[in-house]
Amino acid sequence: MKECIKKNKVLLVLTIIFSTISSISIVGLSLFIQETIDVATSGNMDGFSKILIYSMIYGISIGVIYSIYDILSKVFIRNMTKMIRSKVFRGIFKSNYKDFTSINTADYISVLTNDIKLIEENYINPLLQILQYSVMFIVTVILLIYISPIVTVGLFVSMLLIFISPAIFGKMLEKKQLALSNRLSIFTTKIKDIFSGYDVIRSYGLKSNIIEEFEEENDILADTKFSADKLFVINESISQTLGMGTQFVAIFLSAYLVINGNLTIGMLIAIVQLSGTLVQPVIMIMSNVPKISSMKPVLERVDNFSNYVDNGLVGEDKPSLNNDIEISNLSFNYDEGIQILKGIDLTISKSKKYAVLGKSGCGKSTLIKLLLGYYFEFGGDISYDGNSIKNLDIDELNKMISIIHQNVYMFDKNIEDNICLYSKFSNEELNDALRLSGVDKFINNTEEKLNYLVGENGCNLSGGQRQRIAIARALIQKTPILVLDEGTSAIDMQTAYDIESKLLDIDDLTLITITHKSSGDLLERYDEIIYMEDGYIVEKGSYNDLVNKKDKFYEFYAV
Repeated sequence: MKECIKKNKVLLVLTIIFSTISSISIVGLSLFIQETIDVATSGNMDGFSKILIYSMIYGISIGVIYSIYDILSKVFIRNMTKMIRSKVFRGIFKSNYKDFTSINTADYISVLTNDIKLIEENYINPLLQILQYSVMFIVTVILLIYISPIVTVGLFVSMLLIFISPAIFGKMLEKKQLALSNRLSIFTTKIKDIFSGYDVIRSYGLKSNIIEEFEEENDILADTKFSADKLFVINESISQTLGMGTQFVAIFLSAYLVINGNLTIGMLIAIVQLSGTLVQPVIMIMSNVPKISSMKPVLERVDNFSNYVDNGLVGEDKPSLNNDIEISNLSFNYDEGIQILKGIDLTISKSKKYAVLGKSGCGKSTLIKLLLGYYFEFGGDISYDGNSIKNLDIDELNKMISIIHQNVYMFDKNIEDNICLYSKFSNEELNDALRLSGVDKFINNTEEKLNYLVGENGCNLSGGQRQRIAIARALIQKTPILVLDEGTSAIDMQTAYDIESKLLDIDDLTLITITHKSSGDLLERYDEIIYMEDGYIVEKGSYNDLVNKKDKFYEFYAV
């Protein structure tokens, strides 16, 4: 937050300057009122005409100055919220894989929407108001002392009670705001979960159950918001009531002085006006201070996302694969749970082809995630050309490896955007990727072709079409390493065979295929078959050697 304010300090200074001028101008209206009343009661028509003209000019000037202040404040709020949101988003994307996946994505959505809105409404806006009303308060006090020191002292004595309110409600409001922020996050998580599970809800006739669940969450959120709002209202009502009492003190004390001949009628009216511009700033300041203090936990939450520090793999060396990837005595478990990988020793040589097979849960995909640098708390070592992965720049490593996942994610864009992923490729490169992946077979059935919008997560496409696009996405990158993680499971057997066969034909590609089952014809073409069970590599070798051995792999494959 401090950094965002610092970067907008020039704008903030300009906002404060025009806020100061507008505040002084508004307070100065009381002098015009005093002069107008005194001139009117004395019957001075010339003086009345002059002050009427001056008042019109003064009123127009106040309007212009306040408009400038209003625009500057809105620009400041825009810049602040935009910068905070940007910092949070960048902080989230600094996260390593483990830290990112440890938090529900709905929490990220909530902090970027709900929490930023809370900061705008209950921190930035109140802060600007405090600055503005502080100036108004100071100028009013000066004018009141000038008109009547006695009334000024009376006002200050009667205002002491107003300062009690923030002390009473500050901590309570802080707890309410934190509860609201947490509840908004829970609500966002629930909504995301419901919409993501629409197919299941529809298929199993769960609409009434889900509506009931939603209404329950909606009630809790509304009650939590109302609980916070109710406390704000009580705080502001007490402040307003005490403020009105203070104004009554000013009116009756001034009236008493008029009766005694110590003040003119004009001065009385001016004091009544000034008492309003004295009490109102105090009320606003006292109402806004608890709002700002209540935002402390929300600001800390936002700062935690913004100032994320990666305690994982933070090496800076540029990775390479001129020789091989060496995996030695590798072991891994998720959060002190059951060990997933145990004593893995493996060499992956450049441009060779490897098939990793085994039952679900044997550790195949986890092994690949470790090769990609997704996790850093593992035993043993992984090295690229002799350089430990712990020394490598993981972002650069990811650029060397394309991965075709079983569960394909599609951005809500057109087919070409989902294949090229913000990069530019020649028509020849694009056409090759379309042909090898089989995308060209179905895009010709649409008028838009590559401009066809896939919808949210590819909802306008079949599972097979999405997987073909994912394959094209990986192929067009022409990375030295390609991982096929059950990447052809959603397409027909013939197309899957053709794609895998074409990948095996690429001489300078290091291919790692993770699969439950594959054609014997294809497996024969792999340089090495790696068979895993329960986190161990129990067998490795060529397809024919493993089949002839008739041991673990043979038993698995023959089923």
